[in-house]
Amino acid sequence: MRMLYGYEEYRLKEGISPGTLVTELELLKSFVRFVNLRNEKQLEPYEIKPADVRAFLDQEKAKGLKPGTVKRKLSHIRQYFHYLWKVGKVPVDFMPKFEYQLVIEKPVAQLDYAEFVHEKKKVLQHPTLMLNAKLYFLFAMAGFRMREIERLRSRHFRDLGDRVEMNFVTSQDVFWQLVFEDPIEVAVIVQAMERAVFREHDYLISSEKKYGPDYVRNNMKDIYSGLTLLLPKPFKTEEVRIAYIYDLYKVQGKSFDEMVELLGIRPASLTSALKLVFERYNKI
Repeated sequence: MRMLYGYEEYRLKEGISPGTLVTELELLKSFVRFVNLRNEKQLEPYEIKPADVRAFLDQEKAKGLKPGTVKRKLSHIRQYFHYLWKVGKVPVDFMPKFEYQLVIEKPVAQLDYAEFVHEKKKVLQHPTLMLNAKLYFLFAMAGFRMREIERLRSRHFRDLGDRVEMNFVTSQDVFWQLVFEDPIEVAVIVQAMERAVFREHDYLISSEKKYGPDYVRNNMKDIYSGLTLLLPKPFKTEEVRIAYIYDLYKVQGKSFDEMVELLGIRPASLTSALKLVFERYNKI
């Protein structure tokens, strides 16, 4: 669509994962179609009004979508209007002042990090579990965001024999260094590095293509289903990350600075993450 020209390239430069970008673009295409039909003409970006955004969200809510899902759609639209303003396609970005009432119940943490730690050996050594599923599990357990997991390349890792060292610059431009010393984890990462060489591309969580540099995301439903069958509770990357942060803070007693280093994030990001942890873990 003409109205979305340039947006995909912009978002990729911003560090969005290819999988998330697909979802975002589909939502924005639906939004543009909706506002054009509503106004009975093809609008220019500056012609879209807050009432158009509100009507679109009302339509989505009427489908019976959960408030959290509608909120994510609103977030995508906010991001799009910020882009339009940055490139001069709209004189004013009205979205920062746009309000839309949604009642969202705050989730309560269900996962004790130790429950998954006890299953780590079984998961990482399982003979039929996909290698990518093992990698998602391994990195989520180390506090990685989904978008960082999918940016990992074999060049970010050094096989030192008894350990693997990671040197990685995150999407927040933070240098993140971790050392994996557990022999089981080392074996999984080295296997992924060797696979990348065989497939002649550098992605660690790689596509199913034998050759070619293009990243193709795995079917996450298959990844999550495979892991959930082996674990005492459903596997969700962000929930595992939140449980890990809680464990670092409350169980392991790590200092704020130690947590910043271990998680590869800025201090302000850790403050926000801890706020979320406090909300979900009422027992803190």
